[in-house]
Amino acid sequence: MNNPIYFGPAAQPLFGMLHRPQGAVRQTGIVLCTSWGSEGLRSYRGLRQLAQTLSQSGFPVLRFDYTGTGDSGGDGRHVRLAQWLDDLRQACAVLRTETGVAGLCLTGLRFGALLAQEAVASGAVSAQAVALWDSPPSGEVFVANLQQMDQALNEKRAQQRKVRSQMAPAARDELLGHDWPDGLEADIARLPGLRRDLPGRVIFVSRDRIPPDSVESIRLPDAGHWSDVDRIHAPWLPVASFRIVAERLSDGLP
Repeated sequence: MNNPIYFGPAAQPLFGMLHRPQGAVRQTGIVLCTSWGSEGLRSYRGLRQLAQTLSQSGFPVLRFDYTGTGDSGGDGRHVRLAQWLDDLRQACAVLRTETGVAGLCLTGLRFGALLAQEAVASGAVSAQAVALWDSPPSGEVFVANLQQMDQALNEKRAQQRKVRSQMAPAARDELLGHDWPDGLEADIARLPGLRRDLPGRVIFVSRDRIPPDSVESIRLPDAGHWSDVDRIHAPWLPVASFRIVAERLSDGLP
């Protein structure tokens, strides 16, 4: 059963979808951390499917929209990383309250993986496990990739219009059609890549990137194609990978 919920401050509520478990209920709840902007749109249906797959394995699962995005309150033009870290903290708290789980696993996709790491490393969230799905090498690399995609998309549209690529540069507060405040860019660019100092279980999930031997990993059959401008609007829906990840998490989490 899926339950839409609002949580957080009444003046700026956060929207989430709680996927209640089927069958025997596990003691670990999973919070899904989505990516940013166009990647978040691409993966919306996929994260819904992942949440359903995990709930079928007995995990209570919460997915939610960050402040200033989706159906959550707030103004995306003024959001900062600290706000999204606090959003994740509140999401973890509401999952505990609603389901009574004893432990948490943060499962982050792309930017969401960087955010999940930062939340645990900073002490904002206490989690027994963190699954990093297609985590970028660093926040700086993630920002550079978005900027390259934005430029490539503008050039592609110019070619389709059969005009020279002399379009005016996008406003600095917009990237790939989404709010992109200067402060947020700087915040994200400072985020490190794979951290080795996180408490608990760290699981690196990817097809194309291989972590150091000392890091637990799940090698996937499906690529994300996150740097392919021709797939920028294509749904991310790797169903086979969802099953693999659900099975691995089921093996190691109570």
